[in-house]
Amino acid sequence: MKIPRSAVSAFLRAVTAAALLATAAPAVASDWDPTFDFEVKGQVFSETTDFGSGLDREGSRTDVHFQRLRLTITAMLDDTYGFKFQTCGNCGTSKQGALGYAVTAQDVDWNDRDVRIIDGYAIANYSEAVNFKIGLTKIPLTRANLDDCFAPLSQDRSLFVYSAYGTSPAKFSRDLGVVAWGGFGEDRLRYFAGVFQGREGVTRTVHPFSGATVTSSIEPKSTFEYVGRMHYAFLEAEPGAGYQGSYLGDLKVFTIGAGVAYEPDAVYKNVTPAGVVQNEETVDYSAFAADFLFEYPTESAGTFTATGQYLKADFDDAYKTNFNAGDRLVNIAGLNGQKEGWYVKAAYIPPVKIGKQGLLQPFVLMEDWEFAHLLGIDKQQVSQVGGGINYYIKRQNVRLTLEYTTTEFDKETGFVGARVNPTTFAPIDKIKEYDTLRLMLQLGVF
Repeated sequence: MKIPRSAVSAFLRAVTAAALLATAAPAVASDWDPTFDFEVKGQVFSETTDFGSGLDREGSRTDVHFQRLRLTITAMLDDTYGFKFQTCGNCGTSKQGALGYAVTAQDVDWNDRDVRIIDGYAIANYSEAVNFKIGLTKIPLTRANLDDCFAPLSQDRSLFVYSAYGTSPAKFSRDLGVVAWGGFGEDRLRYFAGVFQGREGVTRTVHPFSGATVTSSIEPKSTFEYVGRMHYAFLEAEPGAGYQGSYLGDLKVFTIGAGVAYEPDAVYKNVTPAGVVQNEETVDYSAFAADFLFEYPTESAGTFTATGQYLKADFDDAYKTNFNAGDRLVNIAGLNGQKEGWYVKAAYIPPVKIGKQGLLQPFVLMEDWEFAHLLGIDKQQVSQVGGGINYYIKRQNVRLTLEYTTTEFDKETGFVGARVNPTTFAPIDKIKEYDTLRLMLQLGVF
């Protein structure tokens, strides 16, 4: 049964009004106890690949950039009501996931000092079982997306695990909406239920080969995206409304979770390469995720960690009949469109400290993904294996990570930054696999 948008709109207005009214409820100033929590944190990445420079693009390339720069303010009026506001410095990055390199914004924009809002939401914490986030917040489909990006198990979260729509983290990682969440049974059973904007209007992005700006078809109907998630913690409950890739031996964890997402009438099914919509037939967006984290600390043998994620995103094979480049890049296909895959990671912390509190954590990872349509290739398989070591100098506040990975494509592919045929814009330079050496310095006051 479809839920009318008007009914959902009325619900959202009611929730928002209730939160505002509750905030304004009669109270004496002495009952308020405002608190402000400030966090400042950043990550500098150095990435070297064995392709990307020279006339033939077969020379190695090293890129140094800020991966994240964050200023976070959490203000609470009392134990119930508050607001979280988080910014991210848009310093430009040449990292294009597993798909190649582009010139950083700081190399071409003299005013490259933009700061964007990545989180901004009202908080209403009524009880252990009922809490709300209203505004721009994370999409609670996968554990990977809810993992703290300053506490991943490997150097970063997976490059392939985000949900649909757009080319910005403010869309495929976060969205505007309402999330209800809470826990039962000493917080071992936790749920997330969200209603988000989902697909909106038209999206414009740059084609990776032609460099032209391409435009998606308009959304067929203005419908919401619905997201639900549950997990159960068989050992100790994980605190908060998110996760960490490792608790560094502080908790005994075995948590299994699953999530679903759905948006009806998300994209037109039949569209020409020129962007002409042929008829009113549409496809829905749906996704399913399953994940786990196991971490077990021991005094004599150290701390063992293993985690994994499965994700399937589906647009009913719309890439076979929708040939519009704008839709293929940001909606039905590409990195965040129709795909299916998984990753597993494992790590170990020896029972010794480096200095007073330093910890070493070697890790390994493996990923395997099939994309419906990626960089002009149907049914592209991408696999990645690697490993590295985390050195926690002062927990996550001061951290060094070294990581080496090999990425392999099932079918030889062009990449972002490749030379192209000036007439057809087909890529001339192609790769089947490449290696990456990455180093991260993370520093934060949080």
